[in-house]
Amino acid sequence: MRRLLALILLAGCAAPEVRKPEAPVKLTYSSERPGGSGDDPVECPRDLTGRSVKTRRVRAIHGDPEKPGTAAWFIAKDPWLAWQRGRELCQREFSAADGVFGESGKLDGKSLRDGVTKMMSRDHASSCIACHNTPWRDLGAGTTIAKNAGSGRNTPHVFGGGILEMLALETRAKLLAIADANGDGWISKEEAKGKRAILRNLATIDYGSFDDANGDGKPDLDSICYVWYVDAQGKRIPWAKSLKEAGVAGYDFEVQVFGHGQRDRLSHGGIAGTLRAFTANAFDIHSGMQACDPTMNDEPAGDGHARVSLCGAQQFYTGATRDRGLRRDARGVSLDDPDRDGVLEEITEGDLDLAEFYQLNLPRPAELRRTPRRERGRETFGRIGCASCHVPDWRIDRDRRFFDLEVAKNPKGELAGKLRRTTPGGPVEVRGIYSDLRHHDLGEAFHEVQFDGSVIRRFRTSPLWGAGSTAPYGHDGASLSLDDVIRRHGGEALEARRAYEAMGEEDRGAVLDFLSGLVLYSLETLPCDVDGDGEISEHFIVAGRDTGRETFNPEWLFRVPGEVEGWVTAPDGSRVFSRALRNVEEAYGCRLPWIVDRDRDGFPDILERRR
Repeated sequence: MRRLLALILLAGCAAPEVRKPEAPVKLTYSSERPGGSGDDPVECPRDLTGRSVKTRRVRAIHGDPEKPGTAAWFIAKDPWLAWQRGRELCQREFSAADGVFGESGKLDGKSLRDGVTKMMSRDHASSCIACHNTPWRDLGAGTTIAKNAGSGRNTPHVFGGGILEMLALETRAKLLAIADANGDGWISKEEAKGKRAILRNLATIDYGSFDDANGDGKPDLDSICYVWYVDAQGKRIPWAKSLKEAGVAGYDFEVQVFGHGQRDRLSHGGIAGTLRAFTANAFDIHSGMQACDPTMNDEPAGDGHARVSLCGAQQFYTGATRDRGLRRDARGVSLDDPDRDGVLEEITEGDLDLAEFYQLNLPRPAELRRTPRRERGRETFGRIGCASCHVPDWRIDRDRRFFDLEVAKNPKGELAGKLRRTTPGGPVEVRGIYSDLRHHDLGEAFHEVQFDGSVIRRFRTSPLWGAGSTAPYGHDGASLSLDDVIRRHGGEALEARRAYEAMGEEDRGAVLDFLSGLVLYSLETLPCDVDGDGEISEHFIVAGRDTGRETFNPEWLFRVPGEVEGWVTAPDGSRVFSRALRNVEEAYGCRLPWIVDRDRDGFPDILERRR
């Protein structure tokens, strides 16, 4: 009977009336496919590729490293499983039961320059990878959506996102140190006088002036620096919009490197400066799932600084979420429910811990083999001035990642990886980012007339790593080829564009060949030396079973490694190699006390017992 009822429900037909049990079990619909060839597909949907999300949606608890199953425990004790669980959050197709699409179609988001017009419509993607889909499932580049303007915004990739966040936070700290003479953590009007914001990394980059030389009441910093104003005690003044306002003694700022670069100094926010803020905002505006996150919502000193995340990233008030958790039930779950869809705390602090950890450690893009032609293109790219904005290389003083992945062409001519464990806290040079992390005016062809009629003229220098895989180009996705987007450059890049156009066909072709060699790749299918023995095995043994070719699969690196089924007989009688796991519950820690959800309400059962 139970199987018959399930079949009827899956078919979308009306089920026969049955007596309601005294303790009803919640029926939820989800897209997880944890099953293998031996599972009944009605009871346990299966995927023999092993690539589907395998675990039911259970909200993660922030917790601490001594509580098994909390986000803190996963990150400290089983980092590869923490990484995979964060990855699943970005791959998962959320359902109505999870709180997706609470305000679908509503015009929302931050207001544009007129203070009224909203920047976009809400709730159009039930999964992050619905838009970040090139390559599939790895937070790559993707679709162009209507955001800020009818001309659209193109979805950027997140490969190497942790590197960009670390550069943003270190850039902020170094710039602050130049002007903050007394070391109190903010810049007074007196301290700012006559000081330039020049950063010396592997290249020297000019971020403008700390002072207000033009008298408009705002520091003359590059707009990548998002400013807020403070009083004489360094406390943030929420309503202040200028150095000239009464009570303003100075300012503080963050460096916001994600997104294409719209600013909204009329209110607060702009583009996210941290992965955590970027993720929480995306869940809310794109999927209608609000996060309740004390890490970003708490501003302990009232100075614009929120808390430091489990991943070690300083957060700022600009990332504060709509769900503030001002009212809570006996479990400690927020009752605020900003979109009033009846689903509470749709994204938790622990969820953001894991999603942040995944993106912090998301590998960087790759570069194809440096042939003489590509080397010629690289040299020409620098010679004609492109590298003055597309700065190739940076140094990070304190690497917070727990692994790095070197990806290059192997002797067989295919992209392959080599896993390297990093030493947290050590310095690292990162080659091939190709951005100065500044905003530039590239002329009318890049100007964006927003929905309210205001015009955005300055956009972030797009990092070129991965450019060979991420067409179409430009913040609006309006250029269909690399040649098109280069020829579209004007404004501050006019001379470089003219030099490109004046070159012979061979030189232009070399530049395009060089850029086309900066690529993304599919992590799940990437041949990779994960055990550090210097070779990629054709018969990689994990948990005593032959998994086939050695690939970058985090399941092999869990505390309890995944155990694949191996060769099985498919329903059509053919032999198929199944990468479905025989031990999903054990490998994924589904029975750990702080993640177990037997009543299937989406929250760990331990919260019920703590009432």
